Amino acid sequence: MAGRVTAAGAAILALGAVSLAGAGPASASPGTPGKAVRASSTAAAKLELTVHRVSDASQQAMDDTFANSSIDAIANSVNHHLHAVSGSSCTADERATVPLDPATGSAYCWDAGDAGTQNWSPQGMTSSGDADADGMWGTDRVLLSGWASAPHTTAMGRIAVINDTEGSANRFGYRWVLPVIPTSGGTDFARFGSHMGGMVWWGDKLLVTASLDGDAHHNAIYVFSTKHIYRATTNASWIGHRGSEVSAHGYQYFWPAIGSYSVTSSCTYDDHSADRLPCFDGLSMDRSQNPYTLVANEWVSSGLTGVTSRIWRYKLAPTSRLMPIAVNSAGHADPIDVYDTDIVGMQGTLNRTEDGERVVYTADSLGSPGVHGIPWRVPLPGSGTQTAANATTSTGGSTGAQHTWAQHSEGMTFMADLDQAWAQTEWAAGPNGEYPTSGTVLRQRIVFAVPMGDLRSSLTS
Repeated sequence: MAGRVTAAGAAILALGAVSLAGAGPASASPGTPGKAVRASSTAAAKLELTVHRVSDASQQAMDDTFANSSIDAIANSVNHHLHAVSGSSCTADERATVPLDPATGSAYCWDAGDAGTQNWSPQGMTSSGDADADGMWGTDRVLLSGWASAPHTTAMGRIAVINDTEGSANRFGYRWVLPVIPTSGGTDFARFGSHMGGMVWWGDKLLVTASLDGDAHHNAIYVFSTKHIYRATTNASWIGHRGSEVSAHGYQYFWPAIGSYSVTSSCTYDDHSADRLPCFDGLSMDRSQNPYTLVANEWVSSGLTGVTSRIWRYKLAPTSRLMPIAVNSAGHADPIDVYDTDIVGMQGTLNRTEDGERVVYTADSLGSPGVHGIPWRVPLPGSGTQTAANATTSTGGSTGAQHTWAQHSEGMTFMADLDQAWAQTEWAAGPNGEYPTSGTVLRQRIVFAVPMGDLRSSLTS
């Protein structure tokens, strides 16, 4: 379910307000995407980023004002749990959501309250596999699942910190954290109105897309640091610092942004012109080849034909830097590459180099009830060329669409040390795709893993 911005907030880091598009049936028919091609230099120029940091003084004020915490503390104080889809805690609808090919290595449903809520929906995903090559953050293996609030609620995001540490008593437990925007010089904070469409964890930094239409300050990506996570003192529903009390919308932990990257103007997600500024939706990273890169994509509705969707990359800075995307002396980051592809319904991607060729794994997440998505393997053009060496492929190496991926999939992340891809699905809608609905809600939200070798084989064999 894609989102649109309707309002924004203040200060250096804007507070975007998001609403999700309805989840009604889409009229999409399977496509046959051609090869990815390089977009024009004009397209690349519009994607230049400008860096903004929360001042050192404000970051110090946050540490002085609030009780500091950590990913480790959150991952080992879980108060919710994922459940194996084969068990009695999950429904037949959740079991039917898993991919058909390749088979999942494991799949899980959420606690009932999160599985069926229509106040939130899963979006971007990242993990300690992005953060560090060994797949661990300290002694913890962690998945981060970003969720966006629904259109009928106040716009904000939340993050599920999921413990995936083998042998841990907390494995597959999770706890919610509220991402926020610091205000008042770091001594207060406000809601973060992001669609949470894309997330990448790189070193101690977490990058999160703003929302599909940007915000009043044209921020496209926000940055958070694992060094600045704090505890609330009350479980009240308000957000901020009042007297001696600190509240994070009922959650025990909150996570203020430490910076952002902006573009020069607002995007419009229904603009498909060749010289458009695409809206930042999904984020992923490629750590398979130097330089490591941040990969962004826009979302184009599955119901559209004859339009392209874009994928673009930025060079990541060393993890020792204060901000995670490499910039020039003027504080700008230019995309390394911008590609056009005919794939629609692209919510998340997984990026890697295979046999010397950069490829993107993604899916057309079709917006119809009970319909499996279409997985694609997209080779990207090499430097100086206009077409990829190999054709885009769906399941079984076919260049035609095959409905074999999970239903309504969203973000993806890669655990390189385990050669394992993780992804999640979004929907909790009515039998005919009604969202929101006052009637029956079908639970179709899962988190699942597939062996990367199996995924590649299913798309190339």
